Amino acid sequence: MSSSMWVTGKHPVGELLASKDQRARKVLLSDAAPRDTRAAIERRARELALPCLTCPREEWERRTGEREGGGIAAEIAEFRYAELEDWISGLPGEARAFLLDGVTDPHNLGAILRSARAFAFDGVILPADRSCPVTGAVFRASAGAAAHLPVLQVRNLARSIERLQEAGFWLYAAEGEEGTELSSFRPARRTAVVLGSEEKGVRRLARERCDGALRIGMAPGVDSLNVSVAAGIIAFSLRKTLTLDDK
Repeated sequence: MSSSMWVTGKHPVGELLASKDQRARKVLLSDAAPRDTRAAIERRARELALPCLTCPREEWERRTGEREGGGIAAEIAEFRYAELEDWISGLPGEARAFLLDGVTDPHNLGAILRSARAFAFDGVILPADRSCPVTGAVFRASAGAAAHLPVLQVRNLARSIERLQEAGFWLYAAEGEEGTELSSFRPARRTAVVLGSEEKGVRRLARERCDGALRIGMAPGVDSLNVSVAAGIIAFSLRKTLTLDDK
């Protein structure tokens, strides 16, 4: 579990205060924040019975350790990760998920969470080791998606792949030059995609446990994409297919 952290920014804090899964314990506002914004946040904090303090900008920056965020912040004791078995038991018949293998950049992780939520994925799974946890920077980069999307932190990614397969998922490694072209891929009712780091891609142990591989067709001379960009393309494609199949 991650330690206490500050979530900053009008939209991320608003999403946090609307979350059923993540819980803020106090709100801190800068007197430099717009008055109407402060009033709305203060009103929501009262509804949740949360302490809400307004202070000078310098004090806000000192206490949060942030310079960005527009003077809007909320503190959470820890990020609440979903438990694998509970998550699986609550899934619908059709489900989509990402598994992240070695994604260490908080901005990439945040962008992946944002895309996953935008295109109705059911969760994102990441290993406890050699992976970025959900931090305040991740929360902000996700534009608050981290407040609503189930994020799971597991000890063993390869074993989690096997457990998802037992639960009816088909697993695919996102590869740069190998596998089925995404534009012609037809996902199973339960499909999960493993995304690797930009430097090493999906590691061998995880790749060998997958049922197949996917690739994004690109122009000649381009061999890779930023992992969060690839995640957005894949999430859109799988959601688009699901939507079309439902019509």
